[in-house]
Amino acid sequence: MTRRLYPTLLLICALGLSGCAEEPAPAAWRLEPVVAGGSPFHGVHGLRFGADGTLYATSVIGQSIFAVDVTTGTVETFVGPREGMADDLAIGPDGTFVWTAIEDGIVYARSPAGEIRRLVTDRKGVNAVSFSPDGDRLFATLVFYGDALYELDIAGAREPRLIRENLGGLNAFEVGEDGMIYGPLSFGARVVRIDPDTGDMTTVSDAFESTGALKLDARGGAYVLDTAARALKRVDLASGTTTTVAPLPFGADNLALDANGQVFVSLSEVNAILAVDPATGASRYIVEPAPLTSATGLAVTTEGGVDTLHIGDLFGGVKRIEATSGRLTPTPIDVFQPAHVSATGDHLLVVSEVFGAIQQVDRRTYAKTAEWTDFTAPGDALEAPDGTLVVAETGTGRVLRVRGPAVAERDVVADGLRGPRGLAWADADRTSVYVTEAGGGRLLRLTLDTGTQTVVAEGLRQPEGVALLPDGGIAVMEVAARRLTRVAPDGTTAELAGALPVGHANGPSLFRSLAVSPAAIYFNSDVENAVYRLTPP
Repeated sequence: MTRRLYPTLLLICALGLSGCAEEPAPAAWRLEPVVAGGSPFHGVHGLRFGADGTLYATSVIGQSIFAVDVTTGTVETFVGPREGMADDLAIGPDGTFVWTAIEDGIVYARSPAGEIRRLVTDRKGVNAVSFSPDGDRLFATLVFYGDALYELDIAGAREPRLIRENLGGLNAFEVGEDGMIYGPLSFGARVVRIDPDTGDMTTVSDAFESTGALKLDARGGAYVLDTAARALKRVDLASGTTTTVAPLPFGADNLALDANGQVFVSLSEVNAILAVDPATGASRYIVEPAPLTSATGLAVTTEGGVDTLHIGDLFGGVKRIEATSGRLTPTPIDVFQPAHVSATGDHLLVVSEVFGAIQQVDRRTYAKTAEWTDFTAPGDALEAPDGTLVVAETGTGRVLRVRGPAVAERDVVADGLRGPRGLAWADADRTSVYVTEAGGGRLLRLTLDTGTQTVVAEGLRQPEGVALLPDGGIAVMEVAARRLTRVAPDGTTAELAGALPVGHANGPSLFRSLAVSPAAIYFNSDVENAVYRLTPP
């Protein structure tokens, strides 16, 4: 990829470095990876084989369906953003693809000729989907944002027919030759059989710690992911006898069987696909693990002149990065899809946009010290010296000052904003903040005590990450322009670097962050699942 660097006097002065009195030599700054990308996926979930032996893999955050050559490991985009958002997919006998966009609440269908249409809309939480063996019936479930099983009209003309509610989270399932639905209950740790005509449900096996996905084999059984045990298991559907086939090296999401009965498992924790021989339990990677699954918000701390990063990796958790070596270490912080991270001397704040929660942890031990919930799609969050929080609540267009855990202890500093996303302290006293308005294209300064708003810059192209530079300028990531911009306190702007690998797609949990240390500017690449820095030579 060709990248343009802008080695200007402004760049050198932005970090308060020497040499500002004279024109700098060309190529004054370098753009270099701290953690290089290693996977085309942004989380990998549902798997299905096509009639030609191609393995199709889905990604929600990546908003794409991929075609995987299981012989070479080559991955190509089959359906891209945004229509490609898919948690699961099914392929009918005639070659029709159907998939579930869980966050958008849409069930899509793609005809063999390539035409894409919507079968269902406004059903946030649509999760698993499967055809009957003859292709005449189509079923789907709601999970996480609901709990129900439906029969869908393949033509999309009729409303979905409710079969059963409150099942316990029926996840990736299949329909047997007997017409029954077999699947795992995510919140019940068992495999069940459901009659799609009556809704009657019976337990086939409960020999699991937790169940995540199921696929039927040709011998009267089913392969099941025991996600907590990190194991692939097989259930005999007649007797319920359950055996362990193979251990799994990382957290798994879904699976598929090829024509020869080999099992392929999506390892969402590391963006990999694993092939398992059920006869021997031997396994090999089709797509190798990656250091980051979907890189999001990051924070930097500096001690002894050494930078340390903490980054949200949506399916891999919060990770610690030694900026000098790029060494990456997982942390035990338990936050679902961590999308934003900020740091103080003692704490990290980690935000889950999807779950609407903010967790405070000790920066050195990673022990949870506090938690706040019931936000609507929160963006960045900052901790003030007095322990209060400032939160950009993207889903409501507000900036909040949070005094305690109860919703009643939240004061509105600003509202009516168009997509507030990034936050940065605007002064040393922590009395005001900069906030990026991604939908409005503005950078604002908010005074926390009075709510006074000052427009610092307008006409920005989807500003997200924001950070204060040592000289008082403000660094802003303009995602739609793929550039890093310096905004002066008087509102004048200058491009620091362009043609950056950002802007893969827009949607839940995708955030292009900035962090500034005394010596470098860091940002996450959502295109490459990587972390970069801009540094002087």
